[in-house]
This record gives sequence, structure tokens and C-alpha cells, in this order.
Amino acid sequence: MTRRASILAYSVAIALGLLGLQSWSIAVGRVEQRVIAAIEDRTGLVVTGMERAEIALLPLPRISLSNVRFTQRDGVLAGSAVRIKARARLLPLLVGRFSFNRIDLVAPQIDVAVPGDGGSVTDWLAPPLAYLESLRNQSRIVIAAGSIFIRAQGAIQSVLRDVNLYLEERDPHEPISLSGSLNWRGIPTELSLVWPMADGRAKTALSVTSTLVKLRFEGTRSGPHDPVINGQLALSTPSLQELLGWFDEKPRLVAAIGSLALSADAQIKPHEVSLSNAVASLDGERLDGAIKLGDAGERLSLSGTLAGASLDLGRLVSRLQIPALGSAGDAPLTFESWTAQDIDLRVSVDSARANGAHLSDVATYLLVKKGRFEAGLLRANAYGGNVKGRFLAVSAPGGVDVKLQAGLDKVNFGQAASDVPQLARLSGTGGLQITLDGLGRTVDEVIGSLSGRANLALRQGEIGGVALAELLRRAERSPALALRDWRQGKTPFETATANAGIANGLLVLTDAQMSGPSYRLTLAGTASLPARTLDMTALLTPVNGSLKLPFTLKGSMDDPALELDVDATLRPSGAQAFPTLLTR
Repeated sequence: MTRRASILAYSVAIALGLLGLQSWSIAVGRVEQRVIAAIEDRTGLVVTGMERAEIALLPLPRISLSNVRFTQRDGVLAGSAVRIKARARLLPLLVGRFSFNRIDLVAPQIDVAVPGDGGSVTDWLAPPLAYLESLRNQSRIVIAAGSIFIRAQGAIQSVLRDVNLYLEERDPHEPISLSGSLNWRGIPTELSLVWPMADGRAKTALSVTSTLVKLRFEGTRSGPHDPVINGQLALSTPSLQELLGWFDEKPRLVAAIGSLALSADAQIKPHEVSLSNAVASLDGERLDGAIKLGDAGERLSLSGTLAGASLDLGRLVSRLQIPALGSAGDAPLTFESWTAQDIDLRVSVDSARANGAHLSDVATYLLVKKGRFEAGLLRANAYGGNVKGRFLAVSAPGGVDVKLQAGLDKVNFGQAASDVPQLARLSGTGGLQITLDGLGRTVDEVIGSLSGRANLALRQGEIGGVALAELLRRAERSPALALRDWRQGKTPFETATANAGIANGLLVLTDAQMSGPSYRLTLAGTASLPARTLDMTALLTPVNGSLKLPFTLKGSMDDPALELDVDATLRPSGAQAFPTLLTR
């Protein structure tokens, strides 16, 4: 090639390069129509309007559509984008055909129409997945700085903001591969999804990471006509209640659980998830077993059997924020929220804690149906004895019908006192039986309607804080010394029994007495359960003798006052100075 020809060739190349670097506004014509048709073919979206189209050939062919409006052919997806940019493949372009390996939707606002009332995340996911499955010639689709509006019957249900998603290019039978980030309800979230399209067994995977949850699932789908997915699930959250609230699910009982870590072999079917070989960690306490989650119409269901080494039952119950007596006023019981989900859960642990008390070999259960709530302690060993209990609440025309049964047998209260401060002044071995029934629309109404019975029987123990036997001995020998230090020390007893009937929230002692080697104490009176107050009298007498020391036991159940009744006659004769001494 001559020097003149070389200069001419280089000049032509430079000119073409400069022309290629230019963006030309293209009027609506044949090229523009072919570009839009190619974009529609690779995205499944129909362009319904735009301001202009631009094309640049070098260094790589690229197309840009400004202020674009688009919709899916069936109208489920629709929206607009500030710009749609497409990178064309060079070789097809040389033969006059447009084909794109990447299409970017810049700052799009996409409306997704969901069926029904759009109340669940499953409803939200169905239309986008159906749209993606319908694509047959999909390029790599990139959504940058977008927003997605979930609408049901025209009303916005939720908004996904800061959407940056990458949908990988695929052939018709290859799986969908999606990854990226978004902000949902103020929580930045990273996610990735592999969803199979081919017939037969195919891999599926899901990963979600945010401050509320870390979720990993890898498995296989059996087939599109038998949509069963089997795989490994791993989930962790610092607060299960906040996580479910993120999805607008607010089960009342989930408040009992704090942090949760869960791993299991999962089988996923329509409206059902079965977890086998499940390992659940509740605030660091491990439970193993099987769990099943279901969605039957409008009610979620949970069933399972779990076992572990230890569990803090008291902590679980305390988190439920059960209304305290007198704290809710006339507020009605929200019983529907307590029975909004179906639950059949059985838990067994080697040891458990309940407000300081230590239990072993514990088996407990929770059964919830619509209008029915039942929880129970099937068995538990405690301080040399055993404990059982059952609580049942059923919706009734008059409000909530409540039944409570509790029993302690052969329990060493002295050992229990080391863990339960309320028993610090009591020792002895024995049992307690309580049966109660109540009906009402508020907590106070239920307590005020309680009826039933209570029985207490102890042997070989002591009551701390009072020295009744010493008081009686001093009163017999020297009345002047009777009042000294009787509120200190202990009162040993051989037996202590109490039987009470309960009606309309009022407990009436029918037979209550405590006996020691040299004395006998009888107790009579009432206790108001709604007011939590005592109004009782006691009489202390020697085994042999006529001396009688009457007492009053009144005040709050939490801190009642035991006082000698100074106005009563203590001795029929020979003790005229004693009443006078008591009044000083």
C-alpha cells in the first residue's frame, strides 16, 4: 500500500470512529421499530411510549430509550423508566439484526398487580415469578435505583425502594438467576435466587440477608407438575417477633421467643413446609425435633415435637405480656389474638427453669385452635417431688371460660426456697392442689368469678419470721416476757394443712391448722382474689392447757400483717396483768 493510500485508509477509520461515537436522535422509523421490538422480545415488556431513541455504534453498539413507559402483555406488570439502555451484540448487527446481551432499566417505577387482597408475600411473589418464567429469550436485565409498587385491586400494599437487581441472561430451559439488593419497610436487604425452569429435578436456592434475618436454602425441585422442593434450610434472627412483623404477621404467642437460629432438612409443598432433623436455638438453648408449618385458608398452623437439655419456661411466659390483675381496667380480653393460629406443640427437656424454680424431666404442651387455648405441664420433677398443671381457656357467650388445675406432690419446700424467694420463710415436704373455674370478658371479671377449691398439706417443716411456740411458752411462764422477740426466729411444725372453698373470687378457709410438739394453731377467714387481700384470724393454743392467743392476719397477700389481738381475753384467770402489758 502506498503512503497516500495508507493516509486515506486511516482517515476513513478515524472518521468512522468519530461518527460511531456520536449519539443520533432517530425518528420513529424502521430502525427504531426494530430496536424496540428486539427489546420487547428480550424483556417481555411492551413499550407503550417514550420521548426519543438514541444509538451509538462504537466502541460497542448501544441503544438508549428516554422516559419510557411499558407494560407486560397481560397487564400484570406496568411502569416507567427514566431510561432503558441496551447493549447490542456486534455480529448480529453486521447482518442487520438487533440482539442484546444486557438491558438496563434506570430508575424505573414498576407496578405489580397481585390477586385478591394481596395480604401475603406469596401473593406478591406469584406475578413476578410467572413473568420471569414466561421469558424465552431473556437478556441480562438490570434494574438500577428502582421502585416496585405492590398493588391489590388498585390499592398499594407495599413499596420496595432502592431496588438494584441483576437478572442473569439465560436460555429458555435454564433456571432463573437473580441477585441484588432492595430496601423494604426501612430494612436494606440483599438477596439472591435460583429458580428452576426445566422439567424434572432441578436446583433451587435462596439467600436473604438483612439486619433482621439471615436465610439460606439450597435444594432441588422434583418437577413443575409435582412442585415439591427438598433441601437444607438455615435461618437466624435476633428477634422472631420483629422478623414476622416485617412481613405483617403478628402472632401473639411469638412474643415468647427472642432470638432464634434454625437449621433443618426442609420439604416445601404448596401451603406446607415440613422440617425434619430440625435444630432450633432459642436464646442459645437448643431443641431438636420436627416441625411442620401450614397455611390453611386464613389460618396459619404450627405443629411439632421438640426435645432438649434445658429451657427457661419462665422467660418465655414473661415475654407474653399477660395482663396483670387490675392493670387492664375494663379492657376486654383480646382472646381472638391468642387463638388466631392453630398450634400443636410438644416440648420435652431434661431441665427447665420457671421464675427461679428448677424442674427436671419436663414434658409440656401447647394446643391452640380457634376459640380454644390450652397449655399444660404433663410432668416435671421438682425438689424431690413432682409438679403438674393445666390451663384451658375457651371462648363462651359470656366471655372467656377459664379452667386451671395445678398440683404439687411430695415437694420439699425447704429446697425450693433456695430458688424461689417467695418461699424463703417456709420449709417442709408436702403438696398443693388447686382447681379453679372462671368466666368473664376482662381479667378482673374472670378473677372475680373464680370458683373451686384449694388444699395444702405439709409435714416436718418450719415457718420463718415468727416464733409462735416460743411466744406460747413465755406467755405460760411469764406474761411480761411474752412480747419479746416473738417476730424473730422460727416456728417448727409437724403438720400443716389447709382446705379452702372458692366462690365468686372469695376464698374461704374451711379447715386450716398447724401443729407442733407443744402447740396448735388454727386459722379461719377469707381471702379476696380480685383485691388480693387477706382477712383472717388465728388462734394459738398449747397442747395441754387453757391459754389462748388470738391473732389477726390482714392486708395484702404479698405482705400481710400478723398481729396479736390485744383486745381479746388471753387467759380466763391468773393473767390479769398480761392484757395490760399488751396495751402499753
